[in-house]
Amino acid sequence: MKALRLAAGLSQAELARLSGVSRQTVGAIESGRHVPAVDAALRLATVLGTTVEELFGSATATTVVPIRGSAVEGSQRVRAGRVGSELVVVPVDEAATGLWWRAAEGVVSDGELHLLPGTTPAGLVVAGCDPALGVAESLLSHLGPSRLLAVSLSTGNALEALARGRCHGVAVHGPAGTLPEPPVAVRRFHLARWQAGIATATELRRPSLEALVRGDVTVVQRDAGAASQQALLRALDRECGLDARPRGPLGSGHLDVARTVSLAGGAGVTFEPAAAAFKLDFRPLETHIVELWLAERWLELPGAQTFGELLVSGRFGQQVALFGGYDLDGCGVELGTAA
Repeated sequence: MKALRLAAGLSQAELARLSGVSRQTVGAIESGRHVPAVDAALRLATVLGTTVEELFGSATATTVVPIRGSAVEGSQRVRAGRVGSELVVVPVDEAATGLWWRAAEGVVSDGELHLLPGTTPAGLVVAGCDPALGVAESLLSHLGPSRLLAVSLSTGNALEALARGRCHGVAVHGPAGTLPEPPVAVRRFHLARWQAGIATATELRRPSLEALVRGDVTVVQRDAGAASQQALLRALDRECGLDARPRGPLGSGHLDVARTVSLAGGAGVTFEPAAAAFKLDFRPLETHIVELWLAERWLELPGAQTFGELLVSGRFGQQVALFGGYDLDGCGVELGTAA
């Protein structure tokens, strides 16, 4: 777009005025930080004497960049977001959606993304394991290309995606003073506090950690990069010795672990709100603080600014408080920068 604008002898401000968009929007599009809505794209293309397809490329097929790994295998239903000049896709996981289908935004086939009619990639991609990110995604779903795509990843995997440029921000959690170093320069925002620990089926009557490592109880766990899994390992080291480890499968997230325990019994590594949602007993192990980290290079994105406004407006906190187990005092407060 910049080349066509310069060829037309227009400044960013002039193109913005003629197209009915802001100068900041023109700058963000030219730097690859923003995808315009369909009506704005049409006006920009008309002013520049071209088509939307020629100006922005085909909206129906583009190269896929998965948020994790190096390729998307086979044909998959996906959700999509734009991070810089790349489209990031996340497979729709039907197994994690309970009794409901979740709408896809496109289909990956032979290494290409085919967006469904009427869909555009999200303009802000945030990864983390707190299900409250899904609440934020729902509240911002009406914003078209500025909306949020929330991706469920453990803290460790989310930080890896941020380091690789596959997301704009992450939600991380851990005990106060022990959060990991960010892989890129970020702006930090406080989200919440909650308890990480062990959820158990009510008939087990909260077994001891010794019972868990003896193998008396199957324990659904998280991957090694999950902060809740690390909380369990620290508790075991304190109470049972360095070699004590439970047995059991891996869950994909807090809600997946709690649901598995509610259906199959046993115990699982999760957080208090998930245990409450599935009416499980809960043994707290650590109090964790939860922070949102947005990469500084993306702070001017319209989606990033709208997300920040949502956090301090109270709408997000009021919705999340309905689940219980969240301490939302200070939600949205900016904590400064880190690198």
